Amino acid sequence: MNHFTFRQTNDLTYLVCEPMEQLGFINAFSTRQATESNEFTLGHFSADQREQMVANRNRFKAAVGLPQATLVTAKQIHSADVRSIENQEDAQSDPQPGDALTANLSNLLLGIQTADCMPIVLVDTRTCAFAGVHAGWRGTYQEIVMRTVERMKQAYDSRPADLHAALGPAICAENFEVGPEVLEQFRSKFSYADALISHEQPNGKGHIDLNRCNAQQLIDAGMKPENIYDSALCTVARNDLFFSYRKERGHERYVGRLMCVVGQAL
Repeated sequence: MNHFTFRQTNDLTYLVCEPMEQLGFINAFSTRQATESNEFTLGHFSADQREQMVANRNRFKAAVGLPQATLVTAKQIHSADVRSIENQEDAQSDPQPGDALTANLSNLLLGIQTADCMPIVLVDTRTCAFAGVHAGWRGTYQEIVMRTVERMKQAYDSRPADLHAALGPAICAENFEVGPEVLEQFRSKFSYADALISHEQPNGKGHIDLNRCNAQQLIDAGMKPENIYDSALCTVARNDLFFSYRKERGHERYVGRLMCVVGQAL
């Protein structure tokens, strides 16, 4: 878990990428743990859960040090669509479909919700722009993180060499079994697919390494390998700390959602 540390503030436990913090950016990856429960969820809520979810999100914003910030989220649909938040009015609008957000505004947090998919935050040390990315296997296959880097180049004149990325807790290769059709898609697209695939079985199923694939895409986009920080924490293996849809689905209870946030430090 190089470069990452757990913090506890306002009775909440969360994870921080320290190099990114030292560069002047607030970043935090929530856990399911709060003093009063093991079910601190931050996303994917229904109408009857709205009041509690708003309260939870306000607690999380306060814990990370930006209680008055506008929190912007997306209506995540496992796409490769990237949305740029251009002003405070834009930030106040309802969540729009898409799976990555970029901004270069103060007093604003971008939030990405996950429960096994890969949460990625990007920051630009030269322009102070930042981004949050939701990369499940579909988004990873569609190279959403590369599309986000490209959007940052276009919108903020970002240079990949100035970017830093943090890969948060997600399902690891050891626990991420997929069908033969998914393996074939990855093999047909990525020249390094053999390095991503493991545990192949006679029935055609196998495992995919989303961490490695997204890190390689960032490198291919021009980022420096030493500027990519991987928490290497698995949501399935550490279900005591993180929600896992794959492990918890089928139970007679709602599966909570984690959230990562990123923004400029005041």
